[in-house]
Amino acid sequence: MKKQDELVGVLQDLGLAIQASAVYPESHQRVQGLLTRLHNRLQAEAVRLKVLHIGFLGDHAVIDEFPFLGVNPTLGRLIRKMRERGIEKVSIREGITFGELKRFVYFIGRGRETDTEHLWEFIEYGKIQGTAGDEDTAAVLSSQASRSHVLLGATDVLKDLLMSMAGEGKATKVSEGRDIVSAVMKGLRREGMIIDTLIRLQVHDDYTVTHSLNVCVIVVAQAVHAGFPEASVQDIGLAALLHDIGKEKVPAQILNKPGRLDPGEFERIAAHPVIGAKLLRKIDCGTDLPMIVSFEHHIKYDRSGYPDVMFEGPLHPTSYMTQIADVYDALRTYRPYRKSLEKETAITIMKEGRGTEFEPKLFDGFIDLLM
Repeated sequence: MKKQDELVGVLQDLGLAIQASAVYPESHQRVQGLLTRLHNRLQAEAVRLKVLHIGFLGDHAVIDEFPFLGVNPTLGRLIRKMRERGIEKVSIREGITFGELKRFVYFIGRGRETDTEHLWEFIEYGKIQGTAGDEDTAAVLSSQASRSHVLLGATDVLKDLLMSMAGEGKATKVSEGRDIVSAVMKGLRREGMIIDTLIRLQVHDDYTVTHSLNVCVIVVAQAVHAGFPEASVQDIGLAALLHDIGKEKVPAQILNKPGRLDPGEFERIAAHPVIGAKLLRKIDCGTDLPMIVSFEHHIKYDRSGYPDVMFEGPLHPTSYMTQIADVYDALRTYRPYRKSLEKETAITIMKEGRGTEFEPKLFDGFIDLLM
């Protein structure tokens, strides 16, 4: 948490310094104090990372792989200022001087070009494209990221869950709610590659990211409700979040096709569990569970579905929970080719699959969670 607080401090001081530069001369005490504190913070982070990357994507900033939503006035103004200047990334290298930082702050704050622009030595800024040989930039900020916030866009599915918990009026339900939020946020921030992966997927298909976040929250809720230990819940949430990552390789026009898929198009869709498992096998997630769940989440309890499997025995419980959440969110969420279904209608439809499509005990626990 201390690391994140320090990064928030960098963003806050950058925003405050830019605001001050718009109204005060360079020699003013207010500006000097802010610049000194900002310079010290930037130096420390640049020494730690060699290059500190800050991205401005829609209504949030990403710094050192951590996303921060512009919910406070200073950060919100900083994001808007960078958007006005057409700046989506700022990279600051170890060795940045006080003078160069001051020139950059006034360059942004005053909003006009300067004849010293070509003298930047430790600062790079511009659009999110990545730079040749700079793998960190690509890893942290991704390529041509979407303007909408990767953590926004949750549907009525989450309201179902929250209303169920609030309706009970019991301390245990409130405690579960806090545990769910904590587990999801820890999972999102645990690995920088997660945010990068979601941003890249969001560029390809925004719905898949919203759907993945919904499924993650629902599965974490199931795990907490079922009494899984905290360490396991973290891995479970991560696996659910990444379950559809293979859709990155499926053409967007197929994912969002209004009409019925032809056999070739369905074959492309049906390949995404295997594709996702292969992608996740190459990523160090700290656990094999995301790879397993990606592969298994469309295999039904009675072994129908896809892909075809030869092994015997049950699937991983997280795969069963993810499948339940996957179907529920799909039924409850609006899509271009059909309207969303009401909660009761979705549950009625899903009950027909208890014991065939869905693992019965976990399904009963899911219904208990919602009702």
